[in-house]
Amino acid sequence: MLSRLAVLLDWGGSADMKFDWPALAEAAGHPFPEDYRRYVERFPPGEIGFLKVLHPHRWGAEENFLTYARNWHDVMNDKAELAEGFPYHFGTSPGALRVWGTVNLDYLLCWHLNDGPPERWPTVVCDTAMVDPPERYAGTVTELLVDLAEARNPTPVISYVTEIEGAPFRFCPYE
Repeated sequence: MLSRLAVLLDWGGSADMKFDWPALAEAAGHPFPEDYRRYVERFPPGEIGFLKVLHPHRWGAEENFLTYARNWHDVMNDKAELAEGFPYHFGTSPGALRVWGTVNLDYLLCWHLNDGPPERWPTVVCDTAMVDPPERYAGTVTELLVDLAEARNPTPVISYVTEIEGAPFRFCPYE
C-alpha cells in the first residue's frame, strides 16, 4: 500500500529514516501504528497538497513533535468544552483522539485510541472550529491517503483536498 501511495503522490524518494519507536511510544504515552511508522520512515516531513502528516523530524527533535500534538490536544479540549456535546476527548489514553495529521489547519486527522491493536485504530476527522461533526474512517493512515489520492473522498468533510482545481495532491518535502 505504501508503494502505491508513493506512485500516486509522484514521490520517488526515500526518507530512509530510523526512529527509536519504543522510546517515542513511551514518551508519547501510546504506541504508533505500524502503517504510520512505515510512512514516516519512507516520506520525509512535507505536505500532500493541503494535508500534513505530523512527522517526528518536522520540528528538529522528536520531543517537539510530541509537544505539537499535545498543544493541539489542549486547544481542541478547550474548544470541545465550550462546544458542549462533542463526543471525544483529545489525548493519549484509551478512548481519546490523538492527532496524526492536519488538513489546511481546518481539520485534524486523529487516531481514535482504543483497547485494540494500533493497526486497527480508526481515524476521526475533526473540524478545528467544531462546526462540522466528526467523521470516522476505518482504515489506516496510508489507506486514507490512497483513497484521497485516488479521489474516492472517503470522508466527505475533507473531500475538497482532491477537488480544488490547480491544487495537486502530490507530496512536497519541506526544504
